[in-house]
Amino acid sequence: MNNSDFKVFVTGADGMLGASICRELLSQGYKVKAMVMLNRKVSVISDLDIEIIEGNVLDINGLESNMSDCQFVINVAALTNVWPRSSESVMKVNFQGAMNVAQVAQKFKLLRMVQIGTASSFGAGPKENPGVESTEYDSGKYQMDYITSKYLAQNALLEKNEKEGFPVIIVNPTFMIGPFDTGPSSGKMILEFYKGKVPAYTSGGKNFVSSLDVAAATVNALRHGNIGQCYIAGNENLTFGEFFQKVEKVSQKKFKMFRVPNALLFLFGLFNSAIARIRNKPPQISYTMARMAANGQYYNPRKAVDELKMPQTPIENAIEKCLNWYKKNGYLTD
Repeated sequence: MNNSDFKVFVTGADGMLGASICRELLSQGYKVKAMVMLNRKVSVISDLDIEIIEGNVLDINGLESNMSDCQFVINVAALTNVWPRSSESVMKVNFQGAMNVAQVAQKFKLLRMVQIGTASSFGAGPKENPGVESTEYDSGKYQMDYITSKYLAQNALLEKNEKEGFPVIIVNPTFMIGPFDTGPSSGKMILEFYKGKVPAYTSGGKNFVSSLDVAAATVNALRHGNIGQCYIAGNENLTFGEFFQKVEKVSQKKFKMFRVPNALLFLFGLFNSAIARIRNKPPQISYTMARMAANGQYYNPRKAVDELKMPQTPIENAIEKCLNWYKKNGYLTD
């Protein structure tokens, strides 16, 4: 059967990754039913030849009425708030929402569910020995509900596969860079650097990946990869200093930055967290964010590259696409 014989239900379709997944699905010939939140602007997908419906992963009746004519589902919908660390709404959407999608997918015998998780569900490692899918989870130390909720949802879905044969694959992105970042979310770091608002960087680093590559791996997971498996969707392990050097090169903007000592970063994070609690506004950087930024969160994406045929686009290309999208959509002016 051709891909055009299949319709894919995509939750969270108007986010940076969701919008890229919708485009990748179309490029591979699938029909797409895209779910977005009620009264949300959907400019990043409004020009696509897809069916757009409004809904919520916490509304199981709505999921049932909209998923019954689909053969696959990709659950992208999530709350990515990292402040405050504890959030009932984050736990509900990211955990219960994922379980609702799985329940409905099982009811209608969908062929496969692809769940978007996070690489933080596995332990990271140093550059010379980065984390893989078998590395023991250690992010519980941050006590951050976004990470915890994704980890719990992953475990529950894998258990559902083991005990009930539920056909699920988990795609675990690292730090994504790319277009359609309306938030802005992960691209905010590039946006602030471009505007000259990032005076310093930390000793830590991340695994960076093009969101378009993650979208390709996600769509490929519908027909490839092994059910009941997780796939770290990443690319380049870079210190923050190395990453900003790449942003500087692509943007052709030169800024003087210094590496901030970890002790000073932690104090700044503590101060910001205290002020944020008083003002009830998200801090520029919280103490938990400071702790994470000081660590090297490096991963090995080899499994996704081999089994999901995930592309490995240079991060410079992802940065360029991100900046061009920001400029085209009024986030930046030269």
